[in-house]
Order: sequence, then C-alpha cells, then structure tokens
Amino acid sequence: MKIVKIELAHPDPRVIEEAAAVLRDGGLIVYPTDTAYGLGADALDQRSVEKAYFVKGRAATKPIHVIVKDEAMAAGLVYLNEWGRSLMKKFLPGPLTLIFKRRPAIPSTVAGGLETLGIRIPNCPVTSQLSSLVDFPYTATSANPSAGATPYSVSEVLSQFEGDLVQKIDLILDAGVLPRVLPSTLVDLSTQPPQILREGPVRTKEIEAVLGRSLR
Repeated sequence: MKIVKIELAHPDPRVIEEAAAVLRDGGLIVYPTDTAYGLGADALDQRSVEKAYFVKGRAATKPIHVIVKDEAMAAGLVYLNEWGRSLMKKFLPGPLTLIFKRRPAIPSTVAGGLETLGIRIPNCPVTSQLSSLVDFPYTATSANPSAGATPYSVSEVLSQFEGDLVQKIDLILDAGVLPRVLPSTLVDLSTQPPQILREGPVRTKEIEAVLGRSLR
C-alpha cells in the first residue's frame, strides 16, 4: 500500500497516471471526489470488483455505482433515456448519481445482481483526469467498510479498515481533508416515474424543475 499526496484542484499528471496504471492492472485505489473519498477498481473486471467487495465487506447483493468519463461512455453501459440526458446536461459533472437499466457489458457482480447500474461524473479534477486516462468505468463506492462512516480524509479511511485489509489497497491519493458535504443525490431513472432514493447536494426541487414533474 502506497500513499501519495495530491492537490485536489491541480493534480500532478504523474500521480494520476500512476493511479490509472493501478486500475489497468486490476488493483485498488482510494481517491478524492467532490463528495468524499472513494474506492476505485476497474468496474468491467470481475476480479477487481470482487476485491473491492471483499475489502469493504460488502454484501454481494448490494450494487456499487461507477464513475464514467462522459455521456458517451455511459451510453455504452446503460440505456439512457431523455429524463436522464436532461439531468446529466444540467447537473453533471456534479454530486448526482443516476440509475438506469444496465447493458450486458457490465458484470452482474458490480450491479449486485440487479438489472440496473448507477453512474457518476464527479465535479473533481482528480476523477476527471483519471477518467481521461482509462477506457473503462471505475467503482465509486465510498472508501470505508460496509456500514462505516463516510470518509473525508485519508486518516478516516485508514482508521476504519482492520488488520490486513488496508494492505489490499494498492494506492491512496491523499488530497487532505475534504469538505464535509452530503453524499451524492441518488435518482432512479429505471422506474416510471423516476424516484429520488437519496437527497444530497442536488435538491429534490431542482430535479423536479428539470423533469417538469413532482417526484414526492
């Protein structure tokens, strides 16, 4: 396990490339986002995803969301719809996770066996630059054990993993203490009508204004 300092607003390209190499090799990284620290693995590689589940102690029936580079990458993974495209145009990059019906390209492992998948495009230079260097989505689950506290610093990440689990993380990008904001707003667009499963920084009334309908 290696910890490397990184500047959140102006990340060193060499550090980003190192993180990308770890993901390409099937390893795990911890990285900062626009909400909290995330645990990253190649979402299209089943062994990498299984490693992330093991480290978190996460139930196999609980899905993990993924970070994508752009709408084009998302379209290759999920069945986008007009509601989703409208929300993406308005709020992404940003603290919003959108759930769609998934395409067969995504292993059922990362989807927790469900027919849906949540996608994220954080408003964060670290994730933006990292996404530009890999041609696959990577996991966006928080870097803490299942049911643990959302981590806003590397010390909070390290303190929550017991024994040898932290050693299974290959690289940690330390951007210092992140602002304590709510986890991303979670909207399920695979249902009719859409459902807001979790309200975060993007408020319900903002989503309703874009969709032109009440979701309460």
